[in-house]
Amino acid sequence: MTIQAMDTTRLAHDNKLFIGGRWVAPSSSEMVSIISPSTEEVVYQLPAVTQADAEDAVAAARAAFGPWSALSFADRRTVVTRFCSELKKRIDLIRDVWAVEAGMPVTVGETFNAGMAMILDDMVEISGTITMSEIRQTVAGPVQVRREPIGPTLAIVTYNGPHTEIALAVIPALMAGNTFVIKLPPESQMLGYVFADAADAAGFPPGVLSIFSADAEVSRYLVAHEEIDAVHFTGGTEIGAEIVQACAKRIARVTLELGGKSAAIVAEDADLDAALPHLIGAMTTYCGQICVAMTRIVVPRSRHDEIVDRLVAGLSTIRIGDPLSRETQYGPLAASRVRARAEGYIERAVAAGARIAFGGQRPDQLDRGWYLEPTLLVDVENGMEVAQNEIFGPVICVIPYDSIEDAIAIANDSRYGLSGSVFTTNPATAEFVSDKVRSGTFAINAAFPSMLAPFGGMKQSGLGSEGGREAFFELTNLKSIALPPQAD
Repeated sequence: MTIQAMDTTRLAHDNKLFIGGRWVAPSSSEMVSIISPSTEEVVYQLPAVTQADAEDAVAAARAAFGPWSALSFADRRTVVTRFCSELKKRIDLIRDVWAVEAGMPVTVGETFNAGMAMILDDMVEISGTITMSEIRQTVAGPVQVRREPIGPTLAIVTYNGPHTEIALAVIPALMAGNTFVIKLPPESQMLGYVFADAADAAGFPPGVLSIFSADAEVSRYLVAHEEIDAVHFTGGTEIGAEIVQACAKRIARVTLELGGKSAAIVAEDADLDAALPHLIGAMTTYCGQICVAMTRIVVPRSRHDEIVDRLVAGLSTIRIGDPLSRETQYGPLAASRVRARAEGYIERAVAAGARIAFGGQRPDQLDRGWYLEPTLLVDVENGMEVAQNEIFGPVICVIPYDSIEDAIAIANDSRYGLSGSVFTTNPATAEFVSDKVRSGTFAINAAFPSMLAPFGGMKQSGLGSEGGREAFFELTNLKSIALPPQAD
């Protein structure tokens, strides 16, 4: 399959916008060009979303909130479950569109999509056991404790897995009774139409759900909107802080899934034959454009050179190329600015004393596209910029340690606390490290955490959580009602 073949697949309703659960004409004639990250050519054009369109979406969500929240949980669950089914029906189209507009290799996208489908199924299954109200007996008498929806909610999701974010956060919050405006990034223009088509087929009542991609100005407008009662944001920590400040003025609820600088600790006794495939995958999956990526590999000083040599050998086998080719393991970055940011970090790291053990260049065989080789840096100190800031790109630091306590201190020496991992053959070491590393998620002898459990970060990696049973209650308000004493 090639990019050209994908051009013939037209998106449904591509001259309209999905606002308030209906396909409507855009407020302006302005169009947005979708540029392929692998060819730098325009592959599609779609209507631009303006503040006027965003205003219509908020008004629709506000008008729909009363009727939607008044439905029983079971009735809402029925509609949302249909949405989950419709998303899964489009899984192949999601894979191909994701490759075309954001550079996700189709084989990697299939793995991500399988995970997304699993999360959707898990949410549907969990929702059958959820109760939003309970009676508690207290010494002062019975109390009804209820979970109630907050109101019109804005979900801002990212290009590295917008449907996964929808599965983890939006699906349960819709079932809980919130209405939503889902705002995707510019790198997910086409995916937004696929998701919207699924929502349309699910048959949501008018106003409950809007789905579109827009620029930062529209995002700021929505975040500051007085009629948005809650904001769920996935993205960078700096933007997350801006959102908190904007929402503080009206005390709007905020949940944040932010950045990470996660550390993979390789213990002295680690089985490298087992660990290396995980570490290579952590370095190369979607070019490191993953919030939980293990971007710091913390290794025992006695095994440093051995581990670096094996990482370099593994990276040298990675097949870089067209994301629509099934032979490709590693494609382009999603946008030119993402590559420029990564290249800037590499240049500054070398100037500060780091050394490139592998990569760091644009591939010679690819003369166009936003490609950048996976880059392994050594001679890195944990205090360096490259080891402290989230790059969201294919730049990995190897940092040596002298004791397991030293390794834990390095892992925790970060403003982030999203994820982490340890590779060891000793269960006691695994328990000790996982207990001491301050992160919201963790994995033992693996590079990625479970997405079928509560997912969220500590420190500057976020507020609140998504996924698991907890996701059904995250975007709700608690109400307690003192009931009359029961007759004996």
